Amino acid sequence: MEKKPLFDTIVTLILVAICIILAAIIANNLLGNGTESKQMPMQRTEQQQSSVNVSVEPVKTGMFTKTTTIGAELQNSRETVSLTSSLVGGKLTSLTIKEGDSVQAGDSIGTVDPSTPGNQYKETSITAPVGGIVYSVDSYVGEQITTNTVLATLGQGGDLEIIAYLPERFLSTVEIGSKATFTTAAWPEESAEATVKMISPSINTSNRTFTVTLSVDKSDPRFKEGMYVKLNLITEEIDNCLTIPTDAITTYLGNPVVFIAQDGKAKRIDVTTSSSDGNRSVVTSGLNGDEQVIVAGSVVDGSSIKIIEEQV
Repeated sequence: MEKKPLFDTIVTLILVAICIILAAIIANNLLGNGTESKQMPMQRTEQQQSSVNVSVEPVKTGMFTKTTTIGAELQNSRETVSLTSSLVGGKLTSLTIKEGDSVQAGDSIGTVDPSTPGNQYKETSITAPVGGIVYSVDSYVGEQITTNTVLATLGQGGDLEIIAYLPERFLSTVEIGSKATFTTAAWPEESAEATVKMISPSINTSNRTFTVTLSVDKSDPRFKEGMYVKLNLITEEIDNCLTIPTDAITTYLGNPVVFIAQDGKAKRIDVTTSSSDGNRSVVTSGLNGDEQVIVAGSVVDGSSIKIIEEQV
């Protein structure tokens, strides 16, 4: 009988301890929630008052020019002419020219025997009607020729020109009269100007390129035929357009957007763009030209901002 009161006492003490512990936990939670409820408005206020430092750049209006750099070669704009035995035909008995020879108008370039079997041998000289450099010898001694047989091809020297081969995607943007600059390996710091004067009418199917011929705007005795040049060709020009830095364009829900600075906040603007040269892009809708585009600073729509740098 004496053990039961002791047991009841122990149970009572345990229950009291549990109640004390539970009360302490509840009190701690209540105090914690009260502190948090007091601190949260303060934190929100601090967040609302903080601003994001940004750099901005005004939208630019003017000419957009896109260039392409490509290797090319200086060549002589020679015109070729065919030499024929225009006065007489027969058996070609001699041909005194070879590739690379310089020929003057009136020079003898070979002989022909116009006689027919049974007739007396009669050798006749063949003279060049024009001068130039022999590009190729197209006939051989012993050949039966007519007055239209091509004996050789001459090149008549002209001005230096630039020959370049462009990928076919540029066919729609390069035009006769398009401007370019170029440098040579010998004088890489000195730039010269050139103008597109001819575009080939066909595409090379093996490498998908087309030939562009440019005239050198100002002759220079240092330029030599066969020189390699680095050509900077204008492949696109758009007048009176809006441009912004390409890095200012991001996406929102899959669409291109920019952020502009407006009344101390960042405002998201949907835009459409067309051409780009990698550094700047042409904007065709969304901006009117008097905005300041945010080019540096992590913002979202409505962010408070502080402009620390305005780029020109």
